[in-house]
Amino acid sequence: MTRLYIPEDPIRSLRVLVVEDQMQTRGWIVDMLRVMGIREVLAAADGVDALRLVKEQVRMIDLIICDWAMPRMTGIDLLAAVRQIEPEMPFIMETGHGTRDHVMAARQHGVTAFIVKPFSAAQLEAKVRMVAKGRPPRMIAGSY
Repeated sequence: MTRLYIPEDPIRSLRVLVVEDQMQTRGWIVDMLRVMGIREVLAAADGVDALRLVKEQVRMIDLIICDWAMPRMTGIDLLAAVRQIEPEMPFIMETGHGTRDHVMAARQHGVTAFIVKPFSAAQLEAKVRMVAKGRPPRMIAGSY
């Protein structure tokens, strides 16, 4: 019997940091990512906690999904700080305000993708897959 080699879905190996101040929304996003097959998900309640994680574990994070409006540090401020540490880090900004000004500000800071709340699991998965497409295959931790 010949066995077919079916490669693993590339998003399964992503290590994702979810930054969202609303606990229920944060949990919902984490759950959606796990349903997609993503096994490694970190979560932070605000930009300050997320920036600490990025500084400590930048080589262990492949993608950041972040809310725009948060206390202590906004998503746009986190994006600017992340760009100083890891300029190529894929970063999906989520917001309830999909205005032209928000989109332009996020683009000026180098956002990878933008998603407007409320969004569906399918919309989130499409954004994650789009962002992951440009990411090299996962290497051994710390080797890339």
